[in-house]
Amino acid sequence: MNNEFLSVAVLAAKEAGNLLMTQLNSASREDDLSNPSVKQDKDSELLILKILKENFPEHGFLGEEFGETNPKAEYKWIIDPIDGTNNYTGGRDTFSVAIGLEKNKELILGVVYLPKREELFYAIKGKGAYLNEEPIKVNTKDNLLDSIITYSTYPGEEHKTETLNNKIIKAFPKVKYFGFSSKETLDPDFGRGSMAAEFCYLACGRIDGLVRLKQKPWDVAAGSIIAKEAGAEMNNLKEQSCSVYEGDYVAANPILLRKINHIIQN
Repeated sequence: MNNEFLSVAVLAAKEAGNLLMTQLNSASREDDLSNPSVKQDKDSELLILKILKENFPEHGFLGEEFGETNPKAEYKWIIDPIDGTNNYTGGRDTFSVAIGLEKNKELILGVVYLPKREELFYAIKGKGAYLNEEPIKVNTKDNLLDSIITYSTYPGEEHKTETLNNKIIKAFPKVKYFGFSSKETLDPDFGRGSMAAEFCYLACGRIDGLVRLKQKPWDVAAGSIIAKEAGAEMNNLKEQSCSVYEGDYVAANPILLRKINHIIQN
């Protein structure tokens, strides 16, 4: 781990993760399930920003809680201080700290730390993906009946994508569906869903694909480069390549991704 950017990002993620763990039992949700927020979101992001700015004061920053600063900078850090806030307030394992780094609008690094599981996922563009310093790869599974995918639609507005919901749930018997209006599952391995964690689970073979709608850049940045470096591919609902600023995402190994795309389009 000799890359300076990576070392600092790992430090920031772990420090924030430690902070979250010390306050785990005192966290209480301030908003509804579909738009959760806790005091620890802000505390975590402030700590991450402090560490990153001390080391890279000329960089830009985009975080869930405090927005964007220095938007024209060559390098931009994209921060989710707690990805999976509902999981955090519920005491489940799948909440994380997610930190991505762009250079000239291209993702070059991602770090996702799951403090309750003590799992550190990270990737540098072109250098592979890792879990606790061990290289990881996506599954090559392509059987729809056996494949595990995670799926969430527009939080609290599932009725707007009823056709897509039916397609996905029918095609994948093992789907983990994170709806807030109906058919909600609270699988112990996933809780209510955390996109950063799901990308990492895809990267190391715990799941086989994901379909996620209406996501924010901080939900996507860190985890997506980890998944890609592990061999996953990603596109939007129209089978087009997409950036972390787009919102709707489909990701899996290349063979399974084509099958998921076919289901969505037909």
